[in-house]
Amino acid sequence: MGRKKKEKIEEKAEKIDLLVKRCPECFVSLPLDAKRCSSCNSRVGRADKHGMAIKPTHWISYIVCILSWTILILYVNWAFLR
Repeated sequence: MGRKKKEKIEEKAEKIDLLVKRCPECFVSLPLDAKRCSSCNSRVGRADKHGMAIKPTHWISYIVCILSWTILILYVNWAFLR
C-alpha cells in the first residue's frame, strides 16, 4: 500500500460524520447543536472524534480563584510583613 493511499485512509477515518454527541456527565445522546444536556442540565461543548461532548471551561471560577489568592497574599503582606 502506497504512502499517499494510507494517508487518505487515515484522513477519512478522522473525518467521522457524527449524528449525535454524548453528555460527559450522564452519557445521554444529544443533538450536535445542543448547548445543555436535556437530562442533567449540564453545559456541553462540541463533540470530539469519539462523539463525546467536551466539558467547557468555567473561566469565571479560575478568575475568582486567582483574585482571591492575590487579595489574601496582599493582606498577609500588609498585615504581617510591614
